[in-house]
Amino acid sequence: MTAPAERVLDDTAEGSPAGWDVADSSPILAFAGDWHGHIEGVQAKLQLLAELGVTRLLHVGDFAIWPDRSGRRFLDQLNDYAIATDIRIAVTPGNHEDWRYLLDCFESAGAGKPAPIRSHISALPRGFSWTQRGRSLLSFGGAASIDYEWRVPGFSWWPEELPTDADLARLRGSAPVDIMITHDSPIPGVPKVQAIRESPGSWSEEALDYAYRGARIITEAWQAAAPQILIHGHFHVRDTLRFTSGQRIVSLAKENDRGNVLLIDLADLNTMWLDGFN
Repeated sequence: MTAPAERVLDDTAEGSPAGWDVADSSPILAFAGDWHGHIEGVQAKLQLLAELGVTRLLHVGDFAIWPDRSGRRFLDQLNDYAIATDIRIAVTPGNHEDWRYLLDCFESAGAGKPAPIRSHISALPRGFSWTQRGRSLLSFGGAASIDYEWRVPGFSWWPEELPTDADLARLRGSAPVDIMITHDSPIPGVPKVQAIRESPGSWSEEALDYAYRGARIITEAWQAAAPQILIHGHFHVRDTLRFTSGQRIVSLAKENDRGNVLLIDLADLNTMWLDGFN
């Protein structure tokens, strides 16, 4: 990542502060895992989604919201693909985003509204909720960068990546939701995520503690929102966990790995992997 450029909201988003409503009338929603600014393969995914009638893609973060040259290039090209396929993309930010830039965007958007990043791309603030086809959805972004010790504050790492106690407080006491989108996984996670967490490797105690703190915050948010299904990225693995309560956690793979894009039918919350349509 190169040095951040001037932090300015994109001026191509028209209409309302978000440019468009996150919700629409489509009965199927698409969810995508981490892309990290890699544009390869994205156009084909959007074209296939458009053929299936999908008009909204909800991204779980580590998208590439960087106001530097590489970030702008990715966002510009992706926005062109989104325009061509008539798909709007709403991002639940991950940890590898420029959070100071994002907070500026959210402040400019105002009142907890989505922030326009491009005409067909918006970022969702923590705690943003909406309803589509009678289903309630909640976005709660952010995660801990376990490799923060190797990163440069304000350049490749932003402590604002972690949700705050105030973010959590806004969720407590609210009604349960149908679908929750996070970047990190709650505890317990799907089996593949648990295996990763139980293999600490060479990370320092401080890094492991920081990662656990982020996971604990997401766990408390998950418990407060009590979603029927939670969808996340961060660990780059495809896996599903179903609880005896009927609740589910789905982990999405990264970039062009199988399991990067999930479809949910809002009528019954059944899930389908986009890979199955190729």
